[in-house]
Amino acid sequence: MKKLMVVAACGMLAACGSNEAEEPVEPIETTAPAGTTDTATAGQMAGTYEMTMDDGTVVRQQVNADGTYVDTDLEGNELERGTWRQQGDQLCYDDAGADPEVCWTGGTPGADGSFEATATDGTSITVRRVQDEPAM
Repeated sequence: MKKLMVVAACGMLAACGSNEAEEPVEPIETTAPAGTTDTATAGQMAGTYEMTMDDGTVVRQQVNADGTYVDTDLEGNELERGTWRQQGDQLCYDDAGADPEVCWTGGTPGADGSFEATATDGTSITVRRVQDEPAM
């Protein structure tokens, strides 16, 4: 469950960058001055993301503007669901289970829009946005 939450968190971070080559990619500011935050709106974060873990496992995450998320495998089987929130330069995910909240920081997006996201425990995953509109 915790690995899936990590994947979900990374997906949220990816929403802050663009995956279109013709548009410049705006990285998330990771050193904001005290008292300020670099935040995207929930609507900007909403979308579908693919998270690839170190072992090659790929999870899709649907991030919703209402602060919820759902993780599925590539066949569409639900793996996890919960809520997300932005805290400064981190995206924090809380699954619907008993696991504690996990927060992630995103790296600078590459030309294809993918980026590395790192949890506070050092775990990292690769995230890329695959769909701009939330699924119904």
